Amino acid sequence: MGQLGYHWAKELKGQYQDGHEHADVVEYCQKVFLPAWAKFEKQMCVWTDDDSGDPNSRPDVKNVVVWFHNESTFYTHDHCGQCWVHEMESLKPQPKGKGASLMVAHFVSTDYGFLQSPDGTETACVLFKASKGWDGYYTNERIIQHAKQAIKILHKYYPNDDHVMIFNNATTHVKCTDNTLSAQCMPKNPSCLWGVTVPLKDNNGAIMYNPDGKLQKIKVPMEPGCYADGEPQPLYFPDGHEKVGWFKGMAQILQEQGFEVTSKLQAKCQGFYCPPGETGCCCR
Repeated sequence: MGQLGYHWAKELKGQYQDGHEHADVVEYCQKVFLPAWAKFEKQMCVWTDDDSGDPNSRPDVKNVVVWFHNESTFYTHDHCGQCWVHEMESLKPQPKGKGASLMVAHFVSTDYGFLQSPDGTETACVLFKASKGWDGYYTNERIIQHAKQAIKILHKYYPNDDHVMIFNNATTHVKCTDNTLSAQCMPKNPSCLWGVTVPLKDNNGAIMYNPDGKLQKIKVPMEPGCYADGEPQPLYFPDGHEKVGWFKGMAQILQEQGFEVTSKLQAKCQGFYCPPGETGCCCR
C-alpha cells in the first residue's frame, strides 16, 4: 500500500484534533501536572496486574485516592452501521439521526471503582438529558454541583483518605466566572451602557431560553481590578460622581494605575493580537 501512496491512519473525530503536543499543553504537563502527580504518588496505593494493591510507602500519612471525572453520551440509535443481509432480503430502513441522548457523568478510581457509598445507595453518578427541551446543557455550574455531590459522599464514607479529583481540560471545566476581569471587550472610553453580557440562569444554574429558542441574556457589572498594593480598583464611577454607575473605560482605568494614555492610543490591536514583546501598542 505504501507504493500507492496510502498509509493506515486513524479517522479524525470531527469535533477536535489531538492537541497533546501543543507547546502550552506540554509545558503544563511537564511543569505542573507531572510534578504534582509525583508528589501524590508516594501516598497512593500501587495496583498490579493481578489486582493486588500495595499500600503507600508512607504509613505515617493518609492514603491518597485519585478520582477521575468524565462524561459519556449515549444515543437511542447507537448501533453498528453495517450488517450482513441475505440476498433474498432487503435492508431494513433505519431512523435518521442519532435520536434522543442520555449523558452519564461519574467519578471513578482504581481504589474504590465508581464513587458511591459502600452499600451503593448513594452515588455520584449523574444522568442528564442534554437539550434545550430537556435538562438544558451540562454547564460549568452543573460541573460544580456534581463535584459538591461527590465531595459530600467522600466526607461521609471515605474520611480516612485524602482525595484528588481530576477533570480534563474541556472548556466547560476551566470556565471563569461570568463577570471575571477581562479586557477582551472593554470600551476605551466611559460608557453608561457597558456591562458583561451573560446568559440568564434559573436557581438551579440552568440557562433560560425565550419561547423562540434564543438565549435570555442580561448585563452584569464586571468584577473590580486591584492596584499594586492589593487594594481593589472599582471599574465603575462611584456615588457622587457626575457619571455614577458608568463604566470608566480602559483609558481611565489605566490612568488610575499610573499609565500615561494618549488620545491616539488605540483600544486594541487587530484581532487582539499584539506584536510580540510589545506592551504599549493598545489599551487592552
